[in-house]
Amino acid sequence: MGRIHFSLTTWYNALVIAVSAAVAGALVFLAQPRPLLSSAIGISAGLLAGMLQRKSIQLSPALFAAARSILQIRRAFKSNRAGALSIAMVWATGLVLFVSIALVHGGDSAFGGDNALVEMVAGYAMFMFARDVVAFGAVSEVRRIASQPD
Repeated sequence: MGRIHFSLTTWYNALVIAVSAAVAGALVFLAQPRPLLSSAIGISAGLLAGMLQRKSIQLSPALFAAARSILQIRRAFKSNRAGALSIAMVWATGLVLFVSIALVHGGDSAFGGDNALVEMVAGYAMFMFARDVVAFGAVSEVRRIASQPD
């Protein structure tokens, strides 16, 4: 079948995991007070989104192996319910983080003061980290199919 899109390669996914772990870790370590609520939301949603991505790739590995652009990868995810739900989780997580931080910080200045943006980014980085760790193993199936001769 040929080469797979770079975003489905092991090295790229390992890089995304490392960067999201570094960002999340640094923000959680540096933020005062610690963004525990946003981190918990991010990790929980990331675990679910990762399971959905993994299931989606397992259901349609040939579509992912044939994808040559990010839009084709999105189309492959949208080809089954698990993939469509995993895409929805990306948006839903951002919205839940935004609302929860706004509620926690209430009437503080400009959406929660100094720490609100840090909390949101920390929670979202936790989401990305957990999602990509859980879905990581599924790319091997895509590689296997892509390496088969046509």
